[in-house]
Amino acid sequence: MKSGKTIAVSALLGFLFLGLSAVFLCFGSSDISVRDIFSSLFFVSDNDTASLVLWQIRMPRLCAAIVAGSSLALAGAGMQSLFRNPLADPSITGVSSGAALGAVVAISFFSSIFALELGALILGLCAAAFVCAIGRVDSRVSALSTLLGGIAVNAFCGAVVGFLMYSVRDVGLRGFVFWSLGSLDRCGWGDIAASFALCVPAWFAMFFSARSLNVMLLGGEQAYHSGVNVERAWMLVIGAAAAMTASSVAICGVIGFVGLVVPHILRMTIGPDNRRLLPLSALAGASLVIFADIVSRAVSQTDPIPIGVITALIGAPFFVFLLRKRGNADD
Repeated sequence: MKSGKTIAVSALLGFLFLGLSAVFLCFGSSDISVRDIFSSLFFVSDNDTASLVLWQIRMPRLCAAIVAGSSLALAGAGMQSLFRNPLADPSITGVSSGAALGAVVAISFFSSIFALELGALILGLCAAAFVCAIGRVDSRVSALSTLLGGIAVNAFCGAVVGFLMYSVRDVGLRGFVFWSLGSLDRCGWGDIAASFALCVPAWFAMFFSARSLNVMLLGGEQAYHSGVNVERAWMLVIGAAAAMTASSVAICGVIGFVGLVVPHILRMTIGPDNRRLLPLSALAGASLVIFADIVSRAVSQTDPIPIGVITALIGAPFFVFLLRKRGNADD
């Protein structure tokens, strides 16, 4: 029964992903026919404009949405299993706030777009590494210390970001505000290649940890007695989640709720087995970000709404539902 439900969900997500991707490529401000788009996709089109729009604008945007959505949802699934908490998400390690700090520092002091992405990536990973260092107590990883360290790092980075936003000029402020809400507008092939190179090893590391995460759902002590190297599993999952989140934030900005909502919905649907949950979370996360960008451009093609706004409007009600459900379970 469980296997049949997993197959059905996998097929549904696969068709949803392919359908949304097709709509994504065919939808835009340029007046280009669907036939020309698909002809350009298979390199048989004589329309140079269609080929240019497809391969230099829409395809990089689609690839960025896939990389970011898959990474955020996969990181969220791993963190929820690791902390045994359905309300955990990738930002719990401080990586998102660290990346935001790196971005605003780059906007404040540098003019190059590559400086923004590099700053977001470096400070995001540094923030996650610092939280992991705080979480080590007596040479062992402590979940409570990691959570508290993440809160402290998020608060510190938020304070510095607030100060720099107060000091920066209006033009830079508007650019940062738009970046902080998530956008695919600036994603080019070079940015995507760099993010993909960092994400792929992290994806494999997370998939490799699926069996360990399943055992760790029973608790750290039970996992240790079952032969799982708990400390190595902790560091591998947190490191992979931090790398995926930082690389996604560096090219697309902060996109909230993807890593929270997607894994939890799938966990309620197909169960907690990470061997199924992790790959399906990646597929569903990519579909959600693609859908959010389609909606943002449908509202305004000339000035799209940041996709983080769309994902927040979708995820916030579900987050409230989770809190209410968790509160009722604790009563």
